Order: sequence, then structure tokens, then C-alpha cells
Amino acid sequence: MVALLCAFGLVTGAAAAHADAPIDRETDAGADDQEIWASTGGGIQFSGAVKDAGKGPGNLTPTTSNWDPPPCWYAPYLGAKDFKRVTKKSIEGQMATPGMTGHAGSALQQLLDHYEDGYSWPNHPGFKDWNVENDGEGMFWAGVPNPAEEDVLARGACSDVPFWVDTGEPPPAWVTEQAIDPAMLAELAYERMVLPDTEAELRPDGEQIVNLPTWVWLDGAQFRPVTAEARVPALNMWARTTATPVSLTIDPGTDDAELHPGGGECAMDGDGAVGAPYRKGDADEVPPCGVTYLRSSESTGPYDFTASVTWRVTWSASDGTAGEPLPTGIIEATQELDVREIQSIVR
Repeated sequence: MVALLCAFGLVTGAAAAHADAPIDRETDAGADDQEIWASTGGGIQFSGAVKDAGKGPGNLTPTTSNWDPPPCWYAPYLGAKDFKRVTKKSIEGQMATPGMTGHAGSALQQLLDHYEDGYSWPNHPGFKDWNVENDGEGMFWAGVPNPAEEDVLARGACSDVPFWVDTGEPPPAWVTEQAIDPAMLAELAYERMVLPDTEAELRPDGEQIVNLPTWVWLDGAQFRPVTAEARVPALNMWARTTATPVSLTIDPGTDDAELHPGGGECAMDGDGAVGAPYRKGDADEVPPCGVTYLRSSESTGPYDFTASVTWRVTWSASDGTAGEPLPTGIIEATQELDVREIQSIVR
């Protein structure tokens, strides 16, 4: 079985090598379909607030350290005729490669026999002529590595050879935990979400003064609920992930400071705004969101002022499910602030 998995890896690798060639469905030159399928997430389409059409990770950082999106999954790949056209050519091309003998050549022959002549092994009944007699009544499913997963072993764990699933039927029990489902789609949409950068307004801007409050606020027009969607058209399955901003947390970059409010967490109003803009005459007022520096930064260098927006993330799906909320996420931005002390202040 291990040899067969390696053989299929050779096949898919060969197909990917031709990714730049045009596809002609009237010929047998469709091996490129494998690369196209893989580059789109294995039959998954992303839309909404996602990075690069869902091909890369977004900018939302989970606050839960033990949460991880799926490192790989199994998803619908191709119908029987297309699978035969794509895979048979790749297998035969590999078998014709000079030096392809021994275990590798034998494994490729077994793979060909599996889909053509009914060669079987546990959990994998064989097929006659690539199951083309059932074309249109189901699809071959295949493993998809999550390109955002850094662990190579985890990314390649869904390495079983493609298997057949009839339309409307669940995938086989041995693959259930790794088969694509709405909860996985919600996690993948979360992983790829792109949310507004945290750009807090400060007044005064630039240099700060010891014992004078710095007002901090966010423009509500930029901080509203954001949605990303992941969809598997072949299954008519989708999940919609929604991130809603809930608060702004400020870190002055030093213990020699007083936060407003205490703890530095400033709640958002219903319109997504935080705090209040500074207005002339507010110098003696305590800001609803801000910081008062108590010591100059002249001896230490600029303080790293950090503003972090916390986003609550929920999801819904095509089958009516809406599981536990996904991990709260944050997006932060840091800027250097010079704080100086003056002997007298004229107001």
C-alpha cells in the first residue's frame, strides 16, 4: 500500500509539471486539470474577504493557541471519464520513463490495475475501466494538502489514492474525519480572511507629552462585520464565516502609563466606532479611550504603542448547521511614540 501511495505521488507530480499548458478537453492533454484542481483548494471556491481568492492565509491571528485549521482534506476531484483521461496518461507516462523499474514500476502497474482491471486491497475495491460506466453518478475523491500548513507531515496526511463516492452518498467511514464538511469549510474561510488593518487615530499625533492624555479612536466606517465564504460546488456545500469587531485594546509599551479605561480595553459602539475624536477644549478631559504617559521616553527610546482590534467569529452553513464559534481573532498594529516632558504648559 505504501508503494502505491508513492506511485500516485509520482503521478500527480508529473501532472503538476505541465500546469502552464492549455487544456483541450477534446484531446487527452488534460493532465493539467490536477494542478488547476489543487491550486483552487481541491474543488473549493473562496469568495468575499479572502486573500488571493483563498490561495493564501489571511491576516487574522487566533487568540486560541491550540486551534488549527485542517492540514489536509479529501474532496471531490473528477468524474470517471475525466479521471481516466487525466490519470491514465500520467501513470503510463511515468511507466515509460527510463529507469522506472523495480518497486516503483511495480507499484505503478498495480495502480493501473486497480482502476482498470479490478485490483483491490482493504477499503479500496477495484474498478473496471476506471468506473466509466458510472460516469455522472458520482465522483472520484482525492486528498488535498492545505498550502497554508507548515507541517509537511500533517499537510501530506491525506495521501490515500482516489476513491469513488456515489452522488448523494457520504464518503466511506474510514475517511470520515478527513472528508470535507461545512465545519472544515468554515475553518478554511477563517484561515484565509482578510480584515481591515488596525489604524487607530491618536491625538495629539506624533510626539506625546508626559501627564497629558493621548486620545485614541477608530473610524466606525472601517470596522463593520466582514464575511468570507468557502464552497464546494460539486457537493452544493458552503460555509459562511463572519467576523465582527468587538473591542480595541491598547498597550502603551511601558508600565509608566495610565490607561483609559483601566486595562486598556475600549468597547465598540453599534456602528463599529471606538472612543471619541479629540476636539478643541478637551485637553483637561479624560478620553473614553486613550493613555496618559507618566514618564518621558527620552532615556529609553520610543515606546512601542500597540492597538489591537478583537474580532468575534461565527459561521453558518448550507445544511443549516452553525457550530461552536470559531476562535476570537485579533489584528494589531504597533507604532513608535516619543514622549517628552516639558516644564510648563500653556493652555
